[in-house]
Amino acid sequence: MVASLRMTEPGRHYHLDCFSGLAGDMFLAACLDLGMPVSVLEEAVAALGFDAVSVEARRAERGGLAGTRFRVLRDGEPIEGPDPEERDPDERLDEGAVDGRHGHRHDPELGHRHRHDAHHHDDPGPERGHGHGHHHDHDPSRGLAEIRQRIEASRLDAAVKETAANLFARLGEAEARAHGVAVERVHFHEVGAIDSIVDLVGAAAAYHHLAPARLTSGPVNVGSGTVETAHGVLPVPAPATAHLMTGLPVYGGPGGELLTPTGAVILAELVDDFGALPPLILEASGYGLGKKHLARQPNAVRLLAGRRPEDEAAGEVVVIETEVDDLPAEGFGFLMERLLAAGALDVYFTPVQMKKNRPGTLVTVLCRPAARDGTAALLLAESGSLGCRFYAAARLEAERETVTVETPFGEVRVKRAKLAGRPFAAAPEYEDCRRLALAAGVAWRQVYRSALEAGG
Repeated sequence: MVASLRMTEPGRHYHLDCFSGLAGDMFLAACLDLGMPVSVLEEAVAALGFDAVSVEARRAERGGLAGTRFRVLRDGEPIEGPDPEERDPDERLDEGAVDGRHGHRHDPELGHRHRHDAHHHDDPGPERGHGHGHHHDHDPSRGLAEIRQRIEASRLDAAVKETAANLFARLGEAEARAHGVAVERVHFHEVGAIDSIVDLVGAAAAYHHLAPARLTSGPVNVGSGTVETAHGVLPVPAPATAHLMTGLPVYGGPGGELLTPTGAVILAELVDDFGALPPLILEASGYGLGKKHLARQPNAVRLLAGRRPEDEAAGEVVVIETEVDDLPAEGFGFLMERLLAAGALDVYFTPVQMKKNRPGTLVTVLCRPAARDGTAALLLAESGSLGCRFYAAARLEAERETVTVETPFGEVRVKRAKLAGRPFAAAPEYEDCRRLALAAGVAWRQVYRSALEAGG
């Protein structure tokens, strides 16, 4: 599999500052600007199997603010056409109108698509998809079932597939509600176009790569004015965007439509909580740039990364417990997988005797204090239990570091542990040893011992 889970800086808290709204490409650009390797998105694109599609990340500026601009390419050319600064001066005069990801035309088939007004090869007019003259995999519209099928058939990691499918399902439901039709009738133009499929699948891959302990966002600037649609002129935010953001904090500001449906579904599906920037020991910041230039502010989103001060007290954990007596054995394995992927520090099961003398299982989860509510909610949802209890606990933790060592079979990551600065244990990563043992046709323990000798 490719585009797999890869926890980077586990325990980090990420916070989105959507002062100029959000679009899918802006979210990915912010992740890249924060240091995520572009290979995460390249692998995701390769896994989807689109013909001649690639991605590009480059430095740019919007409103005097430097950041990263992310684009999807087809045959080496940006699918959405050139950015404003790449056009001739005469072609930039109308860039403040409908442009790129922040100016949408809504089609009768209920999906959103971008309106391209300049530099289009063989532009067929307003009733076609993206006018770029290529026809490899780029249909005028794609149904939700077709998009799900492509994701499921891809070589993406299972967790990335699940998140990507959830993003599209939530977006499809919002479109269906906005237009009063069954979700099966929703066909996506803007969202179904290759660049936006890459945006949402890329968002899933980026989310699992960063593996945030918590992702929060401030109130979101949705923009202002109206948007031209096949149903007439509608107010900003567009109907599907408004459904996605129901119950979440938004505000308006100049600049046209700033929050796109892809940006809204990323916020609605992936963000744990909305509000002011929480207390953080700030470690890094990244800026993802949109396509167009705004007159009064930078067209960018900021992604901040750091650690909550309470998380610095590494010895403080929360213990969450519940008893379960009606979950199939397979369900326990999936429950543990979900909890660990969501950032739980440890999960274990203990046989217990429950009321009416029924055998059951005590599920115990350890997590950081900041992750308590989200972890408890996930435990209840996946176990089917009606409640759980939790309490704070202290624990002694060894100092830990991960190093990469060279063995005759290849590179292996080794975890080292210290107490008071003195090393006392080392453990090679199981998955690295497994992969190299299979490739070399040797016993797993042979690779394991070799890694211990090199890294112990």
